[in-house]
Formats: sequence, C-alpha cells, structure tokens
Amino acid sequence: MPQAMFRAPLLVLLVLFAGSAAAQSPDDDEYYPYAGREERRELLTTDSTLFYRAIQTARDLYGAASDFALPRVAQRRRGLPYDEELARLGQTEVSYRYFPTLRLLGAEEHIFPGATPAETELGGAGGTREFRFPDGEPLLPYLASVRFSDRNYRVGAKAAASLRRGPWSLALAFDARTGRDLLIEGVFTHALTGGFRLSRSFASGARASLLFLLPVSMQGTRLSSSAEAFSLTDDPYYNPAWGYQSGRVRNSRVRREILPLAVADLALPLSAHTELRAGLSSEAGVLRYSMLDWFDARTPMPDNYRYLPSHTGDRETRDAWLADDPRYTQIDWDALIRRNRLSADGDATYALSDRVERRTDLTLSAVLVTRPDPRLTLRLGAVLRADRSRFHKQMRDLLGASHLTDIDQYLIDDDTYGNLLQNDLRHPDRKVRTGDRFGYDYALLRRDLRILFRAVYRSDRLHAEAGAELGRTTVRRRGYYEKELFPGTLSFGPSRRLHFTPYRFKLLVGWSFTPRSYLSLTAFAGSSAPLSEALFYQPLYNNRTVADPRPERIRSAELTFRRTGRDVELQLTAFATLRLDGSETRRCYDDLAALYCDLAVSGIGQSLCGVELGASLRLSYRWRLALAASAARYAYVRDPRVTLLSDVDNTEILTRSVSRMGGCRVGGAPQLASSAELTYFGPRGWSCHLSAGYAGARYAEPSVLRRTDRVTHQAGITPELFRALTLQERLPDAFTLDASLFRTFYFGRSRLTAGLMLRNLTGDRTLYAVYESNRLRRIPAGDAVFYEPHASRCSHAWPRSFYVTVSYRF
Repeated sequence: MPQAMFRAPLLVLLVLFAGSAAAQSPDDDEYYPYAGREERRELLTTDSTLFYRAIQTARDLYGAASDFALPRVAQRRRGLPYDEELARLGQTEVSYRYFPTLRLLGAEEHIFPGATPAETELGGAGGTREFRFPDGEPLLPYLASVRFSDRNYRVGAKAAASLRRGPWSLALAFDARTGRDLLIEGVFTHALTGGFRLSRSFASGARASLLFLLPVSMQGTRLSSSAEAFSLTDDPYYNPAWGYQSGRVRNSRVRREILPLAVADLALPLSAHTELRAGLSSEAGVLRYSMLDWFDARTPMPDNYRYLPSHTGDRETRDAWLADDPRYTQIDWDALIRRNRLSADGDATYALSDRVERRTDLTLSAVLVTRPDPRLTLRLGAVLRADRSRFHKQMRDLLGASHLTDIDQYLIDDDTYGNLLQNDLRHPDRKVRTGDRFGYDYALLRRDLRILFRAVYRSDRLHAEAGAELGRTTVRRRGYYEKELFPGTLSFGPSRRLHFTPYRFKLLVGWSFTPRSYLSLTAFAGSSAPLSEALFYQPLYNNRTVADPRPERIRSAELTFRRTGRDVELQLTAFATLRLDGSETRRCYDDLAALYCDLAVSGIGQSLCGVELGASLRLSYRWRLALAASAARYAYVRDPRVTLLSDVDNTEILTRSVSRMGGCRVGGAPQLASSAELTYFGPRGWSCHLSAGYAGARYAEPSVLRRTDRVTHQAGITPELFRALTLQERLPDAFTLDASLFRTFYFGRSRLTAGLMLRNLTGDRTLYAVYESNRLRRIPAGDAVFYEPHASRCSHAWPRSFYVTVSYRF
C-alpha cells in the first residue's frame, strides 16, 4: 500500500498539534487517567454494600480488551450467530443501525455475552446489549466531530446537544457519512441518521420520554468470490458486483434503507417501593437490496464458474483475466443494455431489480417493579409484539428494454410445466415497467406475547437471581400473488397458522469472598421459535410449511470468577452451551437432479464450550495493558435431516436424509483467540495505543447438502472425491496489528481531541470468511459422469486503513 495514503491524515494531525500552543493544557499532575476510577474506589470504601455490589456487576473485561484488537475476520463470539444478539432499550428491541445515534444521545451501553441473560432482563441466545439513559445533566452537553477514512466512506460528521430546562430534558443528534471506499471498487456509503430524545420528570416522581430516530442510507456492497478469481486478478479485494456503464463505475448490489424508530416510555411510581414502567415502540420503514436478474439467458455475473479459465479451458479467457480486462472480470453493463435493445418485442432479457421489505414492528410492554425489601427486587410484566414484513420485487432499471412480462421465466423451456407461467394469475401477462412490483408479493406476520418474572436478591456477599419467561408465538404467511404453479390457497391468501410456546428460565448465584473476589454460576434453559422465513419451503410464492416445525432448545451454563485490585483486574469465565433442534430453509440448485429445489434442514445441534480470560493491568503511572484470550470448541454434535423438494411441483427429491455434519466446526468462529493492547497516557493530553490480535483454528462454513448420504454415495465414488465432499477446510490463522495516537486540548471545561487510528499495519491478505458451495461440478468421462464440489466462496478482511477524527466537547 503506498505510503502516500497516510500523508494527508498525518499532516492534519501535525497542523492541529503544532497550533496548540495557545490551548490551555492541564499540568502533568492534574492529568491522571485513573482519577475517575480512584474517586469511585474511595467512595465505595465508605459503604460495604456498594463495594460488594460493584464487583458483582463489573464490566466484561474480555469484550473490552478484544472488541477492537482482534483481527478483522468473522468473529461469532462463543460461536453464536450475530443475528441472535439481542439489543434492547428497555423492552424495545433495537437494530445495530441505531447504535451510534443512541450513544450520541447519551445512552450508556452494557454488553452481556453468551446465552446467559443480562442482569436486568432475560436476554437472547447470542448475548444481550442494553442501552440505558442515565438521569442527570451531562457534564459536557455539546459535541461536534468530523472524521476521515479510506474504508467504506470518505468523510463523516456528527453532532449532539443536550439541554435541560427545569423538569424538561432534550437531546439532539445526527451522524452523517459519505464517499466511496478508496480500497475496494464499487463500495460506497451515503448515510444520514438523525434523532432526538425528549424527557420530563414530574413532582410525583413519574418520568416520561419520547425517542425518535431516522436512519436513511444507501450503501454499495461487495460480494464474495472464488479463490481462482482472486488469484487471477492478484487482488484479494476483487469485487465482482460492479462494472462500467458508459465509462462510469456502477454497482449492482446496493442496499437502501429508511427505517424510523419511535419509542415512548413512562415510569409511574405507585408507592414508595413500587413502580410501573410502560413502553410503546414502532419501527416502520422500507429496506431495498438491488440485484441483477436475467431471463432465459446466461448469468451476467463475471466470476461464475462457467466464465473462469478452469472451466472454459481456453488461453484467451485466462489472458483476459490475468490482464484484468473489465469485460471479463466485471459486469459489462453496456453489453447487457445492447442485448436488451436488440429484443424484437421490447421484453427485457436483463434487468436490475430491488428485493424489497416493508417492515412494521409494534411493541407494547408493561412491567411492575417492586422492592418489598431493600435487598430484594421483583419484576413482573408482559410484552406484546406484532411484526409484519411485506416482501416483493420491484423493477429499478430495465437496462434499455421497454418492459418485462411478469411470467416465470424458468418454465419457458419446460415441456411439462411450460403452460403454468404466470407469476400473478389474477393479472396475467402484465407488462412490468420501472417502479412496478413483479415476481412475488407476500407478507410474513408474527405475533409474540411474553409474560416475564424476575427476582433479584443482593446482600453484602450474596447475589442471587431467578427469572422466567413464558410466551406464545404465532406465525403465518399471506400471499398477494396467485402463482399459476400453485393456484388458489397454495400461494394466495393466508397460510395455516403455526404456534409455538417459547420459554426461558434463568438461575444465578454469586458470592463475594472478599470485596475484591467474586464467583458466580449461571444456568439457563430456554427455547425459541424459528425465524418466520425458516417455516416455509418457499415463502416467495408458496404457502406450504415445513413438516413438523419445532422450536430450538438452548441449554447453557457459565462460571465466572472476578478479582479486582488497585493495579490488576481479572475475569475468568468458563461457558458451555448446547443448542438442539435448529432449523433453516433456503433455495438452491441440485446438480444431481438438475432442478431448482427448496431445501429444509431440521435437527441441527451444536455444542459451544470454552473459556475466556480478560485482564487489565496498570503497569505504572501512565502505562496500562489489557489482555484477552479464549480457547473453545464450537462444533456440530448431531447429524441434521435434509428434505429437498422440487421448486416447480413440490415433488420430494430427498426426505429427511442424514447429513454427516457431526464433528464439523462452526464457521466464522475462531476456536482460539487472543489480543493485547498497550496504552500510554502521556502528559498534556497525549495518549497512544498499540494493539495486536490473533485468531486461530478457523473453519469454513460447512455445506449441509453435500454431506448427505445421497450426494456422498453418488458423487463420492473414490476416496479422493469422498474426502473433497466431506472434509471441512481449515482457514489460515489471522493476525492484526493496530496503532492509534490521540491528543486532547483543554479549554476550561471544554476539550478538543484529535486522533489518528491505523488498522492492519502489516497489510496481511487475511481471509475474512469462507463458506462451502452446495453446487457440484459435472465432469463427463466417456460414458461415465463424475462430480466434484464447486470451489468455496470467500472474502478477505480489509487491508491497511486509517481513520482521522477531530471532536470538540463543550
């Protein structure tokens, strides 16, 4: 990477630092990075109950030390999926897209990892992230900040203000990012999020607040590809999603989102020891993700295996890839437009469409909190959530064609089903123009009711919790298109209702041996309803539900030891989680049957166990060292069952076939990880950080289809082919080295901070994640036919990158 990339941010910092002579910096004796912690320690020593409670609710040292120091690779902490982390603001579940603005508005963030729930409410299987708004006026109520980067976007800015007038409090914030990625072509971000929080305190002790957040974004994304494509282009950041149109870069995969969130909360004291907390939230908006479509034509994606030299076998193709000819390596938009314009009837052969989700989520909650004893807190409440998501395709660009006929293009050459073409039988042969819906149109409706109870007992030494949640979940699909392949109620109107009874039980016992040593044991048992889309073989246009749908069962336990001292904080955690009866569905192409199929997997079982160590050491007056290490085993412990249905007539191709997944490791979850961060707090507001991280024992995400007996018996006819189908790829270990430099200038109670952060200083070409393909390659050999698995799809971690930030708090 050229060194010139870092000159601009370095010059910015040098100018800021050189021009700081007039700023009032505190004397060396006044600047002490541990002052806040020492003041808190002195306060706690006067009250033993508070002191014991402090160690019982200490922060997550492993997460604090490793979140920004581990390599930028797929990191499913404790082997749990990212989408199972539960983020809450009170009883309202909030998405990751709201996190930055919530922080700007003053929310405090608390993270509780793993399947054991959070300390305030029962959490999710993938851990819990809680946001809480503290009472009181902020010390520095105004913030303005700008930042520069070469990753994802170019320039960003944010601002926040907090005002208090009598019982009223108002916080305002916005965060904006814009520009293209300087390292990966086709990647860009244009995003703006604004919001406010208005709250009021009443003389009776009641509190009310209204929160509103509005994120608007458009992001060009990148796609994974095969190792052959990366090798031919000699570019680990090759992105097949873009191409040239009239000489300008155009990305086919663009995500557009407008998803406002409104939350109203009320806390009403009923007595000196009892309070009612009620909340109402609404999340409603539109999410779009663009994608190329092709009809009775070859795929336009340049890295498809048919276009790679290993398949074509000709020298011209290989030379073009080696020369990085964009007509071969990228999408040829101009060629697609020419092909459409040659159409005799004006019908599109290629088109760019949006996969659209129109989401409406409503949550209503009421929780009664009472303290019959200073040491005992009881919570009893109910939460009702109603989610409705409507999905459809919408035409974005006909690429030079005049229209598209809304029929099932996959059936055109089918002798058996070629007369059942209509996607919408009630509007046959409809001509689709730009902005029209087509293809499919359906809604998934989900209703959740939870009754929750929780008791917390705290004494000087004992900390005990018991909690339970009982729920009722109902899921159904409603089709708005009557597909000719599945006429009547098979595709149109409501499907049958699916009912589940999820539950969660938690028990925690903790004991403080001394004011500095604490040991706790947590046990958790629960079940959760499957994702709505995992309950239908083909939700795009089919009301048929999977056979024998079951909730996923989760059992987990966690043992934690904490030790705090003046110069050392230590936290050691042993955890174990067992997940059973997991399920998923997807659409795929089955090469053995030569058919598009609907795949349903049931009975997925995983064992996730290991240990985590986090430590914070104060080496001297100005030096601090943070350490983190984990060793674990994340594995599939059961062989799931696979059912495969033909996508055109629901004929069963495979019924509850065993997939030999037992013993495979969970993909995207390093079994070994460690990190270290050394921090120096210098005089006059200087600080610098150097961090290193390691992630090892990483594996590709396994394919459940190609490990079925049907595939291994038919395709794995030699030891080499059988091994290729069943052996899970282990990924190279990943390392990272990051550094950052900060300088703070003080102007009375105000402060200006400038920082430079450098990521991946070594510039290693690290694999971010790899997943196995379900596809098989057909190899004719005389009268015989052999099959071998297609190459895995992979993506690489970001290369060396920088962030420059300048912020002012006043």
